[in-house]
Amino acid sequence: MENQADILQCKSCAAPLSGVYCGQCGQKTIQRRITMRAIFDDIFSQISNVDHGLIYTFFMLFKKPDQVVLDYLAGKTVKYSSPFRYLIFWTAVSALIYIGFGFYDQQVAGMGNLMQPSDDQKVNEFTTLYNDLMKQYFQVVSILYIPFFAIFTRVFFKKSGLNYAEHLVANAYFSAQASIVFMPILLFNLNMDLITTLSMLIMVLYYTYAIRKLFKQGWIAAFFKVVLIYLVSIFLFSIVASIVLVPFVFLQKQ
Repeated sequence: MENQADILQCKSCAAPLSGVYCGQCGQKTIQRRITMRAIFDDIFSQISNVDHGLIYTFFMLFKKPDQVVLDYLAGKTVKYSSPFRYLIFWTAVSALIYIGFGFYDQQVAGMGNLMQPSDDQKVNEFTTLYNDLMKQYFQVVSILYIPFFAIFTRVFFKKSGLNYAEHLVANAYFSAQASIVFMPILLFNLNMDLITTLSMLIMVLYYTYAIRKLFKQGWIAAFFKVVLIYLVSIFLFSIVASIVLVPFVFLQKQ
């Protein structure tokens, strides 16, 4: 059994303890033996980030998305999951479902049916390799959209006084939450074209809701601004991605 001196001293640096964490090195105060339950609790905590507010952030981004962003920007970060950790977690889940269950391949096949193959074999090869790379780096691509959205939310809502980095935080939260809203649709046996349309509609609607609350916009104004931001961001991202990926595509052919 530990004596009082052991409990009042950090086990890592021996500094005096006055709370749950050591003020000197950050070591968490542990006063119990390691058990199987403790191990599983630790694994679950690390995977889901529950101890940093994953579930609380999830519900609050539905209830009061503006409060989540403004609290985080004001330094009230303890009860919320970090915006970028939250984004990485949910885009990983989305990628696992979207790629793992073949929805991405169905979407690409559907787009191929709508578009006539080019007479140029090199163009067809480029398109195939491009789609393969987009699939391989689906999560990364999903995250790389965010800086483009942040550019245009800052342009359209400049009067808010938020800087670009703060717009990145807001868009990280909103984009992650929009991907969560979209996932249940994949459980239904719907036509892939309909799923694609619904995914865009859901993202626009959630963004409209969140933008309206954060920037104090009317529903109509928020909706049309979000649609414009969405279209311009996707267009600009596609141009930049095509330019950047050209060397990678040709390297894949070597």
